[in-house]
Amino acid sequence: MFEKFGRVTIILLLANFAMFTLQLLWGDWFTELFSLTPSVFFQGAYWQMFTYMFMHGGIMHIFLNMFVLLIFGMRVEETLGWKKYIVMYILAGLGSAWLYMLLTGFNSAVIMLGASGAVFGVLATYAFVYPKDIIWIFPGIPMPAIAAIVVFTVIELFSGIFGLEPGIANFGHLGGIIVGFIFVLIYKYDKKRKKKGGEEFKFVWE
Repeated sequence: MFEKFGRVTIILLLANFAMFTLQLLWGDWFTELFSLTPSVFFQGAYWQMFTYMFMHGGIMHIFLNMFVLLIFGMRVEETLGWKKYIVMYILAGLGSAWLYMLLTGFNSAVIMLGASGAVFGVLATYAFVYPKDIIWIFPGIPMPAIAAIVVFTVIELFSGIFGLEPGIANFGHLGGIIVGFIFVLIYKYDKKRKKKGGEEFKFVWE
């Protein structure tokens, strides 16, 4: 029963809120230690590549990320299964970080934090698996999920290129979307192969 209600999504929500609580209790040193600072990461702080996606810059930041995760994560988890879902989530977070560093510089001392890249991966996965589903985007505009993710991709790309949203890692968001798209391609290929009864494509986590 618990699996049907998205146990991994719930665990991710709780983990993010737990880390945010620790940020509030322990202050800036904790946030800086576990957020991703490229120049520090390449000096040996390798844990930051994973922990940064559980850190947030404020109440609104974590609220928006967790709200989107709650809405779309449950169904994506049910569709993929919890193992593929958690791998997709983590890969989207990693892809977000690497694309951001690749395009903004590996020696940057500016910290990157937030689950946005991983959450955009979830949203992209949802859009590519259920392209015709109607979702609502700000400021209350309904559109098919596939159209929405195209709009988000264009916004993030141009915002990143022209610096329209200072303080927001637009290229990181784009990285999450790209990973979500690639993951769905692999997922659908695997599903098609199984339906045809051909040689099964094995995912590394199975």
